[in-house]
Amino acid sequence: MSESAVMQAFEKKAIEKQAFEKPAVGKRAIKKVANTHGAQIAERFSAAAHSYQDHNQLQRLSAASLLSEFTAKGHLLDIGAGPGTDFSVHDFAHQSEHHAEQGLMQNPQTTVFAVDIALGMLHKLKQSYPDYHGVCADAECLPFVDGCIDVIYSNLALQWCGNFAAAVAEMARVLKPNGECHLSLVAQGSLNQLAELGLRVNDFSTLESLKAAFKLDTWQSLEVQLIPMTVHFDTLKTLLYSIKGVGASVQSVSSSHSAHSISSANSTRLIDSTSQAAGEVAGAIAAADLAPRLRGRQDWLAMQAKAESLRVPQGLPLTYQIVQIRARRGI
Repeated sequence: MSESAVMQAFEKKAIEKQAFEKPAVGKRAIKKVANTHGAQIAERFSAAAHSYQDHNQLQRLSAASLLSEFTAKGHLLDIGAGPGTDFSVHDFAHQSEHHAEQGLMQNPQTTVFAVDIALGMLHKLKQSYPDYHGVCADAECLPFVDGCIDVIYSNLALQWCGNFAAAVAEMARVLKPNGECHLSLVAQGSLNQLAELGLRVNDFSTLESLKAAFKLDTWQSLEVQLIPMTVHFDTLKTLLYSIKGVGASVQSVSSSHSAHSISSANSTRLIDSTSQAAGEVAGAIAAADLAPRLRGRQDWLAMQAKAESLRVPQGLPLTYQIVQIRARRGI
């Protein structure tokens, strides 16, 4: 299948010009549905595009684990691609000498289709990976023909979907028979240290609910693993910015807003009326709200003192529960 056939809703020349925001209607009509949650995510992650790689310790750790059993081949779809992943060393064409000696046939060169809901991330991606085909789209409505993708990769992106089951159904639709998907997502039980600091953490999905989205009549194999991953920071400020810096300061769909939650507007007022440090905390909380409200420098110092009680030799810890899913599409 040709690249133009795969990208039926996007003209290749438009993508190469980075006109991601102007899809051309193809054979499969893509419905534009007003989605406030999706719009918030796109705005946040676009704004974080330039700082993302300064704060992506968790993303790098998770990617290393996910890529350890991943082979890039054929038409590769990276969902929630962010600033991009280097798949070259995992390409099937770079198979071992043993395989080469066996005379095994190599697949054609891998073609990478990088999907992200945030336009800013795709512009950043094209700077490092000009050969990748950037597609600005929602994981719940992929603009690709049925059965055109060989393998799907997604690292720490799909937990932001409003309907994860819909995203799984879309992956099943675009994958070829026997096609694979390799996913990692943040799951329930993450960021407990933030809760200990008095911050309200997003209600991430459970391992069981994520697993249930893969229907047995569609997927012929399914491997699900829960992997705790801890990253460490020198200061509380860098810990908080490790989340905001990658664009994750968006409430999950299932989280209700507290009466004491701090909006962007009154975060700005907090900066103006109290200490800069307290204002930065209000702006840096990602996947959490302040509860109770930070009132100024004294509250910030109290939070710092509480954080110091959690310090270990490596630094201030922040622990995530990462669900890693490897599944194969049925025939």
